[in-house]
This record gives sequence, C-alpha cells and structure tokens, in this order.
Amino acid sequence: MDRNIPIQNRRTGVLINYFALIMALVFFELTKYGIGFPHWAGFTLVGLFLSILILSFIRVYIKSGLWRLTHKKTVNLDEREIQVVTHAIRISYSIFVIIVILLVYLFAILGLGTIDVVIAASLLYLAHIIPTSILAWTEKEVY
Repeated sequence: MDRNIPIQNRRTGVLINYFALIMALVFFELTKYGIGFPHWAGFTLVGLFLSILILSFIRVYIKSGLWRLTHKKTVNLDEREIQVVTHAIRISYSIFVIIVILLVYLFAILGLGTIDVVIAASLLYLAHIIPTSILAWTEKEVY
C-alpha cells in the first residue's frame, strides 16, 4: 500500500474517477438508445472509461488505504479515525441523497422512463466512494 500519495494526486484521482463514471454512464445510455454513433464505438468508449474508472479506483482508494479506513468496523478504529470517518459519512449521505433526489426528479420531469440496472449499480458504487472521496480530498495524511 502506498499511503504517501500526495493530496493533490489524490484529488486529481478522485476527479478522474468521477469523470470516468459519468462518461461511462453517458456513453452507455447513448449507445443503448442508438444515439450518435454505432454500437461498437459506444461500447468501446464505455470499456475505455470503465478501465479508467477501475485504474483510478485502485490507485486512489485502494492503494492509499482510504477504502479500508472507511469500510472498517468501528471497533477497529481509534478515536480520531472514528471522528474523521463519521464526519465523511455524514457529509456523503447528504450529498448522495441530493444526487438521488435530483436523478429521480430528472427522470420524472423529462419522462426518461425508469432507472435501469446500470444507473442503479452506478448509484451503489457512488454511495460507497463518496465517503472515501471526501477523505481523499480533505485528509492531508492517510494514517
């Protein structure tokens, strides 16, 4: 584990991870509805962005140790870690709820149909990475 990833590199990795998630979703949805380009090109782009997503996830969340920190049992954390993690979870819950409500309203107002499995899986992924992203963005050192 490389816990000495500088904060600026972690922030860049977080932005790349979110960008790759959004682009993979956009190209998947456009390809699903046959908008803009052939299926092979769309799914190639989806695969490219999923690869970027996975690589940035490993680099920023796994290798830094932040993923393990946010997913540890509370009994295995010291007082400072508990405070930092619960603060990140509290903020991430608010952010996630706002994102989901906006998404549901967007689908309802624009009449986009239903939220498919890919969007639901992306929301599940998002729910797990938001607290870790907050820590990657704010913590100067990873302990």
